[in-house]
Amino acid sequence: MKYIKQLDSIRAIALMLVVTGHWIPAEKWINRIPNGPIGVNIFFVLSGFLITAILFENRANEASPGVPRSALLKNFYVRRILRIFPIYYIFIFTVFLVAKYVQTNITLDFIYYFTYTCNFIFYKEGYWDGMLTPLWSLAVEEQFYLLWPFIILFIKKKHLLPVIIVFIITGVVSGWMFRNTELGGVLPFTCFDCFGMGALLAWVIKFAPGRLQRFYTGLSVIAAVALLLFIYSLLKPQLVIIPLRTLIGCMALWLITFVVLNRHSGSLVFKYFFNNKILIFLGKISYGLYLYHTAVPYLLNSKLINIYLNPLLPDIIFKKYWGQLFLLENILLLVLVSWLSYILIEKRFLKLKSKFEYHSHH
Repeated sequence: MKYIKQLDSIRAIALMLVVTGHWIPAEKWINRIPNGPIGVNIFFVLSGFLITAILFENRANEASPGVPRSALLKNFYVRRILRIFPIYYIFIFTVFLVAKYVQTNITLDFIYYFTYTCNFIFYKEGYWDGMLTPLWSLAVEEQFYLLWPFIILFIKKKHLLPVIIVFIITGVVSGWMFRNTELGGVLPFTCFDCFGMGALLAWVIKFAPGRLQRFYTGLSVIAAVALLLFIYSLLKPQLVIIPLRTLIGCMALWLITFVVLNRHSGSLVFKYFFNNKILIFLGKISYGLYLYHTAVPYLLNSKLINIYLNPLLPDIIFKKYWGQLFLLENILLLVLVSWLSYILIEKRFLKLKSKFEYHSHH
């Protein structure tokens, strides 16, 4: 699938929402809306779309002679591993090594972090795990990757759409069933609706491109209704029937479809927003930003900079504007660490992906 740079801008927006949810105190006005969950669910829809689009291309390649499905599966998994594993494992081993300085259960639950199953331990224990909390969504993504390629590559073409729709319904129904369960939303099947919505867009683009505009028009109506229900659910949470995640998923799918359809337009929203170089840059390094965003303020700032460097600043800055200073330092540190991580680690592994192309002539 051709790289769509504007999707990196969506990644950046999703990331900013997650960081806002985690860094700004819950009682502040900006967190009246559930920023964290909105950001995570945008990531899920985006993943569902991109992964399914890649797998559909693989199916097409399989039609060319000499490409067995096993080779496609192998290439898919190797490419995902090269993308995801290196900094994830560096991160969890680092946290493990400094375990006595950080308040997490990593020494007890290391096997869950190691096997990308920490979402199950969060659900079982019923509470989050400090700065390792965001890893639940990476675990869910990994569980989706284990299942989805087999479905997309091995079932008949005519069954693809029904399976995607069943997937969406599974997410909606299980999301509703677990709505009153502590941390029920970290279980993989309660996230299937978001992944399935992304997959639906990939299906339309691949198998019914002529209907994309109609799909977008219908989706605009659904997203508008979802937005109204979403606002209503924030005011009267006990009265809402459709899970919050499903509503967010519908709006995220609308946004992604809008970008895919109009990415070549010269309109102002693209010129200044979706084509914004800063957003695209942040989207590119978003995996590191997501992985490190709870650790950076805690490990680097609270334990080092705030103790040794900040007291050297003039008193007026340190005392009067401490909150703003801390936030600004955290932003700069997080971007710096994630950029270095991208340049020094991620990029080197990403280069290896070219050895595992999907095409038959390799």
